[in-house]
Amino acid sequence: MSELSVGNSPELLATDLRRFSRSASTSSASSTIDGGAETPSIEVPLDRLSVLDTLENLALSTRINQINYTVRRKGGEIKGLALRQRDRVLRGREEDIDRLKRRFLTSLSRFEAKWEDAQVVSQREKLAFAFGLGNVFASGLLLGAHPEWFHVWYSVQMCYLMPIRIYSYRKRSYQYFLADLCYFVNILLLVWLWIFPGSRMLFLSTYCLAYGTLAWAVITWRNSLVLHSIDKTTSTFIHVLPPVVLHCIHFRLDDDYKDTRFAGAAELKSLNLWEGMLWASFWYAVWQTLYHIFITVRRKEKIKAGYLTSFEWLRRSYKDTKLGLFVNGLPEPFAVLAFTMIQFGYQMLTMIPCPLWYHSKYLSATFVFTIFMVASYNGATYYIDVFGRRFQKELGKLQSDVATWQNGSTPPSPVASPQNGISVAKADQHAAGDDDVDAIDLTDDKENDRPPSSLMATTSAPGTRNKQQDAVEAKKDM
Repeated sequence: MSELSVGNSPELLATDLRRFSRSASTSSASSTIDGGAETPSIEVPLDRLSVLDTLENLALSTRINQINYTVRRKGGEIKGLALRQRDRVLRGREEDIDRLKRRFLTSLSRFEAKWEDAQVVSQREKLAFAFGLGNVFASGLLLGAHPEWFHVWYSVQMCYLMPIRIYSYRKRSYQYFLADLCYFVNILLLVWLWIFPGSRMLFLSTYCLAYGTLAWAVITWRNSLVLHSIDKTTSTFIHVLPPVVLHCIHFRLDDDYKDTRFAGAAELKSLNLWEGMLWASFWYAVWQTLYHIFITVRRKEKIKAGYLTSFEWLRRSYKDTKLGLFVNGLPEPFAVLAFTMIQFGYQMLTMIPCPLWYHSKYLSATFVFTIFMVASYNGATYYIDVFGRRFQKELGKLQSDVATWQNGSTPPSPVASPQNGISVAKADQHAAGDDDVDAIDLTDDKENDRPPSSLMATTSAPGTRNKQQDAVEAKKDM
């Protein structure tokens, strides 16, 4: 200010004003760029600013914009580089995952091919027979000598038999049968054994379901103890062993051990039928709700495409009976509701004798033994009828080949017979008097050689092959 007041010349005054204006605008811009504290600025009248002052301010703004543009451009380049690097890494991981998938599927295909090989099938069935027979022996030994370990024995078998069942059923497109009530009851039993052994309610529910629907299903679905078949042995296992486990815990364990390990069973001194039906109905409602949500509703399109469920199997199997005509004649969703109510009524009916089984160890043992004998008888019927008919078929084939050879000029070529892969040359050896009749393979459990089911005879013509026919044996394995 001292410089402005010294001279009185107009030229000097104008020069000083321009210098002061440039200094003020430069200091204001510097304070803005640096981001520091604001400095006091002196406003100069606009009519005293020159064109040069305005151009200098515009040039400064242009430089700031250039700096911002450069920063954004560099940031965009860095971001693009990072995204390209990420995509490259992810693409490499996806390729690695695809390669691992292809390798796994190839290995699985090789394993399945070996698993279905005739020699492997024969060896597998021999091992399955020995395992099944040893399983029966070990179960009886533990039940009599060490009943406190029987629930462990049951749990261990569940851990390796169920993965085999899941794999085999998924392979044959029967996976929706795995949502049936019998598997749900086994899960309830495992939950009570290892998570909530002190729950009186859960023990009561599991007992009524195991001695009710689960055990009687052996008779209803004609489960058979066929020792060379892992599927049929597993089916008998999941229906018969849960009642045996509960019988062992209730009647075979010491009171002190039961009070400590299974407080829920120790607390239930007597079984009230109405209370048992109430809690069993609660868990039945839970299962039925989950079943309809995840199977009937969410898998509706796949079921229409041909995947079978218990409900669809029953509808098609009993469609010519009075009950089947009634259920199938109802509009949707009343058909499903009618099936649910019929199944619920069947469950309640099979629970009525449960108080008798619970209060008498002799009646309980007799009932469980009877269920096991029914499964064994069904298995014996399978061996005698199915294998006997297959053996007769093989003998008929051998006789036909011998007659053809004797009446013709050339012996039959050693090609595989469509029945079970036995060559005609081998058939000639048997027909010529070879005493090695055991060489005929009777363990090849093929679907075409199984006896026709009276249930499925109403759903398909003889000789046809479809998923309903395949499911007959699968449902017997439930």
